[in-house]
Amino acid sequence: MMTNARRAIPKIVALLEMSKIPDGWSGIDAVLPLLERMRRDGCVVVVKLDGERTGAEDSGPYTVEVTGKPLGDEFLRMDHHELEDAIASVIVRYAERKWGYRSGADDA
Repeated sequence: MMTNARRAIPKIVALLEMSKIPDGWSGIDAVLPLLERMRRDGCVVVVKLDGERTGAEDSGPYTVEVTGKPLGDEFLRMDHHELEDAIASVIVRYAERKWGYRSGADDA
């Protein structure tokens, strides 16, 4: 099932006037231009695939974290069992803070 954050990605791409991303996107390749945009803004973007976290009781093997000057003392981080959901959540939260994206209450 596609999360609200994942559904928000094509809206963010449209806001930034970037090449279209399909509504049913998957994988990191589809959102790499957004991650690159964050990097060009001055952020450090880390995508971690953690083989030590494999159980249902943990927070998931995928971590996405964004730090850097544009965020000041803040940072964005999401641990998840699905890579796309972790990436989308961080992108939505960054877009709200830095790119003027206005999400619905449940996008992130």
